[in-house]
Amino acid sequence: MISLLLAAAVSAPATCSYRYTVWNARLRRSTRSGEVTKPYSELEPEETGPLGCTLCREDQREVELSNGVRFTVCAKAAEAVRSALEKALRSGQKVEAVMGYRVQKSKGPLTAKGERTQWSFHSFGAAVDLNEAHNGLYDRCVRWGPGCRLIKGGRRKDDDPLSIKATDPVVSSMKEAGFLWGGTISGRQKDFMHFSPSGY
Repeated sequence: MISLLLAAAVSAPATCSYRYTVWNARLRRSTRSGEVTKPYSELEPEETGPLGCTLCREDQREVELSNGVRFTVCAKAAEAVRSALEKALRSGQKVEAVMGYRVQKSKGPLTAKGERTQWSFHSFGAAVDLNEAHNGLYDRCVRWGPGCRLIKGGRRKDDDPLSIKATDPVVSSMKEAGFLWGGTISGRQKDFMHFSPSGY
């Protein structure tokens, strides 16, 4: 038992590193970036997020699906996400692209310069976007319809097999894995590509 604990301690990384960007909501683009390297012991509370995942690159894992699509997510969520997406693929879901880990302040209140102040779920590897070119992020969209305004990603079409619908197998399989779909979140935005613990 002691030897197992020592082996785990030796293999655990001592240093956390990540690159990040900061989203400017007024300019609608990232306006600041940086790189962080520090001991794990110096992580701030905001650098640890959902599922116990951190911003650290060392805590992420690459996943490859049976169709060859690769992406990176938090190691603590990797197997659950992989299994859920494989289940959806077996049920006929079309998945051509997945984006997971990406460290960015893109949530929360704005600074005087218009920059966001909180880390997204993607920053911790605790969210994935599927088929972004076919599943946009929309605002002015309390309910899906022609009045919704596309602000990121590609246009969603009800007859496109790569556009996600509420009845698609990926929505239920990801929910079973603890990830809610951004296509049914409340409020003025709908994020049809997005899955995270809260859907936001």
